[in-house]
Amino acid sequence: MKTIQKALDILELFLDRDDEIGLAEIASLTGLNVSTAHRIVATLMKRGYLNQRQKRQKYSLSTKLLQFSHVLSKRMKIRDLAFPILDGLNKMVSESVNIAILDQNEAVYIEHIESNQNLRMFTQVGNRVPLHSTGVGKVFLAHMNDEQLEDFLNGKPLPSYTKNTITDVDKLKHELIIISEEGVGIDDEEREIGVKCIASPIKNSNGGVVAAISVSGPSARLSNKRVQEIKPLIKSCALEISRAMGYQGE
Repeated sequence: MKTIQKALDILELFLDRDDEIGLAEIASLTGLNVSTAHRIVATLMKRGYLNQRQKRQKYSLSTKLLQFSHVLSKRMKIRDLAFPILDGLNKMVSESVNIAILDQNEAVYIEHIESNQNLRMFTQVGNRVPLHSTGVGKVFLAHMNDEQLEDFLNGKPLPSYTKNTITDVDKLKHELIIISEEGVGIDDEEREIGVKCIASPIKNSNGGVVAAISVSGPSARLSNKRVQEIKPLIKSCALEISRAMGYQGE
């Protein structure tokens, strides 16, 4: 952990510098001895985060960090495009609405708009949730190819969170087929008793699923009849966001 902190300290030196930095100065500014600084700098160079001009013996940031910026900007684009549509959905259904992305076999919420109801669901932006027991998560699973899905399952047991959590692989796969066909995933108190969720995928110009939106609320309000009423609304909103992302399909 300390080595990681030292590596980050070195990278952050370049945030306020437009010029290159020599090894002795790096060591001085970070409080490291020269040999430790050299070892960490060598690793950062090997991984492509720093460049060195041999004649000058000084270091500068590489363009690799732009890859992180590109990923972040794509996520921000989805959120910015989706927000006004999510806001409209929130007003239509009077329930909390969310948008999530897939990250390392988990769904991560990147936007949340609360319901105006006294009893409402609150989702913290940045929260990570499992895929097999959530509406947004099952939407992501339903649109994985066979290899990706098998890699996710990989013989691992599916954790149970409530009595409704699907832990049988064959049963989960059957539900994923239905989700893929209908374009809607349901969390029927599978992550938390008393909470239901309806989710639908957002697709990019290539037809790939890049995010999912969801409506969540207490089971007492989200009856089966109400869920059926919300399904076409959330599908329509997801398609509208997908269109804004360049998707041309139906």
